[in-house]
Parts: sequence; C-alpha cells; structure tokens
Amino acid sequence: MSTDLTFPKLAKVAVEGFKLLQDSGQISPSELRLTNLQLINDSVLVASIIPSVSDSIGVKIEACTVMCFMVSFFNGEFALPPNVTTLGVRAFSNEGEEIMYVLSSLDIARCCSEGRPIEWLTNSIFQDNTPEQRRARAKLLVSRIEIGLRRLVSKRLRTHYGTNWWPTAVPQHIRESAGRDAKREIGTVSNGDKLIEYTYLPHLKEIVLNQWNFFQDVFRDSGKFGRALDDLNSIRRPEAHNRPLSDSQIRQLEGLYRLLAGAMTEVDNDTVPSFLVENWRQRLATIIQETSESIPKMLETDRRNPGLVRRKFDEYVDALEAALVRINSVVVPTGKEELHSQLEEEWADLCNAVRRMQQAVDSDNFVEVAAAAVQHEQAFARLRCFTTKYLMSELGG
Repeated sequence: MSTDLTFPKLAKVAVEGFKLLQDSGQISPSELRLTNLQLINDSVLVASIIPSVSDSIGVKIEACTVMCFMVSFFNGEFALPPNVTTLGVRAFSNEGEEIMYVLSSLDIARCCSEGRPIEWLTNSIFQDNTPEQRRARAKLLVSRIEIGLRRLVSKRLRTHYGTNWWPTAVPQHIRESAGRDAKREIGTVSNGDKLIEYTYLPHLKEIVLNQWNFFQDVFRDSGKFGRALDDLNSIRRPEAHNRPLSDSQIRQLEGLYRLLAGAMTEVDNDTVPSFLVENWRQRLATIIQETSESIPKMLETDRRNPGLVRRKFDEYVDALEAALVRINSVVVPTGKEELHSQLEEEWADLCNAVRRMQQAVDSDNFVEVAAAAVQHEQAFARLRCFTTKYLMSELGG
C-alpha cells in the first residue's frame, strides 16, 4: 500500500479514479456507480456498487468490471493491504437492497483483467438476490412442495382406498377441474395418479383436510397446515405471473418450505427427495457464516497485551469447537458423506492448530509460537481453499 496514504484515503482515491475512467470512456457503462471500498476482517476488500441493470447476468458483468478495476488499481504503487486474500463486490439496488454479493480469491479475481471471465464466473462464490433469481428460487421451492404434496396424497389415499382412490376420496369439483385440464393436454384419463398432477394448491389443501386422519401424523396441526397452504398460494400467485418478490416473501417461502417439505420428508424421504440435500446445504452455510462472524479480530496492536491475545485465542477456539459440534450434528444426505467428512477433518485440524498457538503463547517460547503460527496459517488456508473451491459450490446450489 502507498506509504503516504491510509487505507480510507486510498479507498477514496480509488472511487474517484473509477469515476474519472468512466468519464473518459475507459470504463463503461457510465451509469454503473462504485460507491465505496472497505476492508472486512482485514482480509477481504469489498467494493459496493449500484449497477445500471438488475438482471442476474448483467449485474455479474458489471461486478466483473469492478473486480477488474480493483485488480488493476491495487497493483504497483497502490498495493493491497498485506492481509488481503479475497476481493468482493456487493451490488445494491437504488433502494439500498443487496441484490448480489460475489467473492473471489486474488488469483481468480485476476481472471477478470486477463480476459478469462468464464473462469472467474465458475470459480467465484455468488450470492445472487436479483429479482429474477428470487423468482427462480420461489418457483423451485413452490414446485418442490406442490410435487411433494401430490406424491404424498396419491400414495396415502391409494394405500387406504386402493386403486379407486381418486373418485372415492377426492371432491367432485376438484375431479372435474383436473379432468378438464388433463383433457386439454393428454386427453381423457381416469387414473388418479395422473389426474393428481392437474390439481393446484387450494385443491391439495382441501383434499388433505377432508382426509385429515390419513395426514395427521405428517402435518400434526390442521389449522397450521391450512394457513401454511394459504400463505404458500399467496406467494405462488405473483411468482406464477413473474411479478417481483420481496425479501420478506422469500424468507416466508423458505420457512414454509422447511415446514412442509421437512414434515413430508420425515415420513417418506422419496416424497421431497431434494429436501435433505437442501437442508444440509443451508445448515452448513449458516454455521460457516455465523462462525466467521463470531471469530474475534486479532489486531497488530493486540500483540503488546498477552492477556488480550490469550482471551481472543480462547474465543477463537470456543467458536471453532462450537461450530464443529454443530457440523457433527447435521444430518448428512446420501452421496454427501465424503464431502461432509472432509469438512469435519479440515475444521478439526484448524481447532488443533489454534490450541497449539494457545499453548505456545502461554510458554513464551518464540520458536514454538512461530512454528504454531505457520501450522495455523496452513490449516486455515486448507479450510479456506476447501470451502471456496468445493463446499461453497455445493452450498450455492
């Protein structure tokens, strides 16, 4: 970093430099705004932008433009702060809502300035919250619940009523509606397992409540189930017509998905086969994010205070050990055992490395402190590499 500029001043110079390059036509589009740069946890340099577009691909292209600028600016006279290992771009709407967050290691960020955008796209971590991504996410979750409910209804009612379950257990107006829709697409059919595919959420709600004795062990509370289906249908309407969905609607939908799909999966894993993997991904993502935020920062000035250093190491170990307990408690879906086991091993190695650093600090042995610090950096780098290149790609979908 320049010797005569503090980082806040250097960040301001970078923002002004970006605007000058736009004004001269060297960076486009001119409507793209770089608002600030900030350091997070002393290791991540993040640019905040207001893109000129709102679609997912367009925002990614403009994030790549900003990433390219960051790589070029912090090269030579203006070097990156020494601990920075990752570059990030946060994109916000004009209303201040975060619509995308991308993180790239320094090597991957350089792909933007070297004409390798596809490599940057495939090796960076994206948290996409653009309107079209929210709609796609909503469509996926609603579809999974709807398909799961249809499977559950046909399976349970066929078990109790036999092959003639459709006319026996389903109200006439639902049979007539499904029959009309089916006839338009596949012709006249009488098979309930086919006709159930032409029912809608209000139909499924009515069927389940009318036959509650056969579904009580799954959903337990008929009132809660009915309200959940009503809420789900209220979200499905704007999703079906491609209208924007708010963050609160997406959060509500995520909760409904966990409630309904989780209940169905408890009694039959095949009803919503993707739920266990989805739940595994979400829980690990939450654990990793919350642990990262809870690890105390170790500042250079702290090293003059051994008591403070020791306390921060204690907090560091406590956070890692608490996270490892949570990781061990997560239900691992079939096919993800090896990946989960590797995460546990890498996490345990980091715990051991931090404990060794604790012991080294207590011993006042500078040689041991140096060796322990190297072991810690190696363990931390392995875990970061694993979560960035492998696990995070899983957690992203």
